[in-house]
Amino acid sequence: MILLERKDTMQLLILTELMLNPECNQRDIAKKLNLTPQAISEYFKELTAEGFVKVVQRGYYEITKKGEEWLTKSLLDLHVFSEEMLKKIYSKTIVAIAVGKVEENSVVKYWFEDGFVFARKDENGNGIALTSAENGEDLLVKPTGSFEPPEKGEIVIVKVPNVAEGGSRKVDVEKLKELVKLRSRSIVVALGIESLVACRRIGIEPIFFGAKEVCVEASHHGSGVIVVCTENRVNDLMRTLIEEGLRFEVKEF
Repeated sequence: MILLERKDTMQLLILTELMLNPECNQRDIAKKLNLTPQAISEYFKELTAEGFVKVVQRGYYEITKKGEEWLTKSLLDLHVFSEEMLKKIYSKTIVAIAVGKVEENSVVKYWFEDGFVFARKDENGNGIALTSAENGEDLLVKPTGSFEPPEKGEIVIVKVPNVAEGGSRKVDVEKLKELVKLRSRSIVVALGIESLVACRRIGIEPIFFGAKEVCVEASHHGSGVIVVCTENRVNDLMRTLIEEGLRFEVKEF
């Protein structure tokens, strides 16, 4: 495995330099890698002996095809190793939305709210910030303590008549607009064309495709949901919510 031997690590760095900057010489590479002239000379002797580089002129080398193949394989091994490590690291972290400015390595408190995870600086917090973030930016957090799981989000179902019974034209749009205003942090979904049109009449573009699935998932994550639902789809929606153990109320405007 690459990086286990210092020799392999130095070969990787030297060959990478030759690939990125073919004009550099032995002295340039020694300076960049903070090596003595004697040390860099020994590394180049080994690289030449193994057929990874060849001399162009005194102090200048170029990478051979064999060297390129070794470098490619080593970089690929390193990439795979890095990917596996990152997966393990990220599997034990949480992506939150920063509340206020947060610096890397600061202690933070994270919590669930409206279906999302938020975090802010707090000396008595339950996590460590692994990245820095400005207010409202995404922030990587490593949990260090317990947290309260999110409560199920409230679901309000607004029934809309089928088109044969008047459809969206029968909806009291002022009441619907007031409901959306009062629950401004809830997401709005629409089941049925009549419901979609009713939402558009108050200037809202709701989630339409996959609306029922979105409603269920959002509520489980703690987000409030307003479901504007055409009457002939209400019973099916309520059955699903009951099966999922989600609370709801039904309104007619």
